[in-house]
Amino acid sequence: MANPSSDDLLATPPPTGRLAQFGYAYKLTKKLDPKLTVAMLGWGLGAGAVVFVLLFLGVGGSIFGLVIAIVMALLFAVLAATTTLSRRVQKAQYKQIDGQPGAAYSVLDADRRFKKNWAMTPTVQFNRQQDMVHRLIGQGGIVLVAEGDPGRVKQLIATERKAISRYLGPDVQVDDMVVGSDEAAGQVPLQKLARVLAKRGYSYSKRKLTGTQAMEYSKRLEAISSKTGPMANMPKGPLPKGARIQRGGQR
Repeated sequence: MANPSSDDLLATPPPTGRLAQFGYAYKLTKKLDPKLTVAMLGWGLGAGAVVFVLLFLGVGGSIFGLVIAIVMALLFAVLAATTTLSRRVQKAQYKQIDGQPGAAYSVLDADRRFKKNWAMTPTVQFNRQQDMVHRLIGQGGIVLVAEGDPGRVKQLIATERKAISRYLGPDVQVDDMVVGSDEAAGQVPLQKLARVLAKRGYSYSKRKLTGTQAMEYSKRLEAISSKTGPMANMPKGPLPKGARIQRGGQR
């Protein structure tokens, strides 16, 4: 029987059992990351060996010490292997959806840490090429997150800046981030986006709005954009075709 492809696995609903979910994640990620098994074995065996040596030397050469060292080494080996799988799963997910329309929205919408500090309105600006801008408001300020061609999104950012200035006043600061792999040019890679914004949201030194201001601005812009914005007649929240992002805090 032929092994299922990554597309077949994506089309299949995830299992519900803990072990079944582990196997599902491993099979899916293995298709996208051929070095997964080597990485899991390397980290698992390495962690187990270190724990065994430290405990065996610390407890002593007795049978009891040997048993304790073996048991703890096995536990740490499994922990290291599963942690490696979790990280590689996330990395494979980013690789799978990177560059697709709506990828940035999908990543942010799935991150609990990010959602604690930001209110996000997706696709407040977009064009025919499926470049888009998402508006974030929180105590970290007002941030426009753009995804798509770096040259084309500049106009979308400028348009949204004018709209915000018109409704909130010219003195309100608006920052922007362009999602992309060219960090030297100031772009933020997809895999770092949620972490960067979550850190900004939690940081007291980077806060630019009070909680009351953030709530007031968010409600005011939401009320206006829902009636007059470019996405007034379109469903919110584009999702990349065939992509799944694990919910929860990103590591």
